Amino acid sequence: MIKTKPYNLTKEKYTNIVVKKRFKKSWWLYLLMLLISIFNFNKFGQDNFTTFTVIFGFTYPIIIFMYLYFWSRSKNHDTLFETMNMSFDNSNLYFERSGNETKIPSANIEKVISEKDFWLLYLQQKGSFIYIQKDIFYLKTDMNDFNNLLMIEE
Repeated sequence: MIKTKPYNLTKEKYTNIVVKKRFKKSWWLYLLMLLISIFNFNKFGQDNFTTFTVIFGFTYPIIIFMYLYFWSRSKNHDTLFETMNMSFDNSNLYFERSGNETKIPSANIEKVISEKDFWLLYLQQKGSFIYIQKDIFYLKTDMNDFNNLLMIEE
């Protein structure tokens, strides 16, 4: 069994992940809202509907960002920010947080997204992911074994 250094997800990193994921998924909606607002800007103040459309189109992305910012930092997510220890063997990942250990078979990992500093391991439950930093391995061979377990291509 290979053990890693303890690590944790920060509130800033989690907020960044959530906002980036949301805007990547719905960029076209925000662009459409802004374009509608820009095209109707010359009619601003002429009638209530156009005024509402312009104001809503310009403020909607900001409101969504503020909502995601405060949602990601809510007390409901405090357990996500605790220090975690990870270990793994040939077929399972083990996560220990606050004295509780969770075993996740590598077969339950549906998708792996590799970013510059971390991986997101998406589980079979919709919207559920595990954050793993790339600098938590003691040896380069440990990282290679982890990549092989999850079939990650760097």
